[in-house]
Amino acid sequence: MATKPESRLWGKLKAGTKDLGVFWTRVESWSSPGIPDLHGIVDGQAFWLELKIHNAKSISNVRLRPHQISWQTRYSAQGGNVWNLVEHVASRTVNLYWGGRAMELAGQTDLKGPCEPDWSSGSPFRWREVMTTITNGYDENKR
Repeated sequence: MATKPESRLWGKLKAGTKDLGVFWTRVESWSSPGIPDLHGIVDGQAFWLELKIHNAKSISNVRLRPHQISWQTRYSAQGGNVWNLVEHVASRTVNLYWGGRAMELAGQTDLKGPCEPDWSSGSPFRWREVMTTITNGYDENKR
């Protein structure tokens, strides 16, 4: 049985963060649509993470389901820490997008062109920086 691309990304993330003290819980959310794939906690900082693989030439209109957009938008509005980790196969990058930007990431705004990531890494992926970005939370002043 072939491994799904998002499962491979999960494997890379898990291996890349194993020495960083992250406690991961992989969530099968068939009963609660919209809940992200992973819940993590490190150094007392809890967060949610949705994993996505994007195969197009440029990162635009990443496929987020309506329930995912709604959940991330509402959760972020309440001060929750939720992110989308998108592996872009063509450019060999991983990109982080804050969940409060889910509509923008999914191409459901007036934004012209691709949604710029909040953080990005080429291969080899810098997992420590992924975790630092996530645990620092989103800062609108950095945009």
